[in-house]
Amino acid sequence: MNILLASYFYLPHVGGLWTYADILQRSLRKLGHQVDIFGHAPGMQKYYMVNTGKSIDKSKIKDPIYDNLIKYFAQQRSDIAEWIRWREIERYSYEAAAVYFGLEKYDLIHAQDIVSTRALWRVKPKHTPMISTIHGCLATEYIHSGEVKHKQSQEWSYAWTEEHFGATSSQLTIVPTQWLKNLLSTEFYVPDHQVRVIPYGMDISNFLAKAEKGHVLDVPSSKKLLVCPARLVPVKGHKTLLEALALLKKERNDWVCWLLGDGKLRAELVMEARRLNLQNDVIFMGDRNDVASILKSAHVMVLPSLQDNQPFSVMEAQISGKAVVVSDAGGIPEMVTHGETGLIFPRGDSVMLYTHLKTLLDDDFLRLRMGKNAKKWGSLHWSLDKMVSETLQIYDQIAGSTIVQ
Repeated sequence: MNILLASYFYLPHVGGLWTYADILQRSLRKLGHQVDIFGHAPGMQKYYMVNTGKSIDKSKIKDPIYDNLIKYFAQQRSDIAEWIRWREIERYSYEAAAVYFGLEKYDLIHAQDIVSTRALWRVKPKHTPMISTIHGCLATEYIHSGEVKHKQSQEWSYAWTEEHFGATSSQLTIVPTQWLKNLLSTEFYVPDHQVRVIPYGMDISNFLAKAEKGHVLDVPSSKKLLVCPARLVPVKGHKTLLEALALLKKERNDWVCWLLGDGKLRAELVMEARRLNLQNDVIFMGDRNDVASILKSAHVMVLPSLQDNQPFSVMEAQISGKAVVVSDAGGIPEMVTHGETGLIFPRGDSVMLYTHLKTLLDDDFLRLRMGKNAKKWGSLHWSLDKMVSETLQIYDQIAGSTIVQ
């Protein structure tokens, strides 16, 4: 088959969407399928095909659309909020870019977010089958980020509609967790029969091989290493972590915490760490390509998300044999058994997060036991072959043809 994977967001991208798309396309190619990946280029100034590099400047497509839609909004819908106008212009531009690159040659389209799903559903050839995978809930993320102030706003009404149609504008929607399926059903009225749960998988042997390469960073021998691999964005809950670490520092200084990742909150979080007198205890490492080897050196992985789905960071920590301290956000409780493979705290609760971190720093035996249990559990559940096999079954079902497996 000739398959198009598509996303509105820029690719490659730090986060689960790109990790999923990358391992999926590699697996499909090994099985003999042709795969293209379409999205924004880094910087969001070009549309391009990731694998071939074929691109077009975004301005060539967006400028005429912008001019016409701004005129329309001014004359016909001046009541529409600026945030909504921007999103409409972005989606129309993405649709036009997809048409420019051509969709006729593909046997199946697999979109990776609600924006690309709705856009491609509107412009693809009618005979081309299409499915989508949704990696999170953008509408509720907008609440956490402050882009949408409250659920009585015009912006929320738009975000709700975007989420609903993004999750229903394909023949079938894949999600990795039961939590997201339930949220789409109860909050956004997406029919149960539209959504199929297929948990993420990962290339475990490849990840473990990367871990063996080591890293060039020094971990003080007198310190236990806490690692938080997450983008520095509001939804990841770093402020909760900093508050918990400030409490921890009042009792002990036998630890250091590395924040792996970058994002728009970096400057704000650096200032907050200084305010809490954590500038020597919390190290902002930025984006890293040696996360696997850093996890191997870590004592505890911590993830304080306010909303999350099935974070690869938890999967990777488990495969690394590390105890985790995680919030109860989203689908995370489906991944971790409290007291067995890690410790779970209520999202936003810095006191309980501090308590759990202290527990694992106090008790080496408990920490090691949880890490061993986590590795066993993750090795059984995060099978890449299983994820790919179940996804190919969906392709077969939707495309109506036999897929070689």
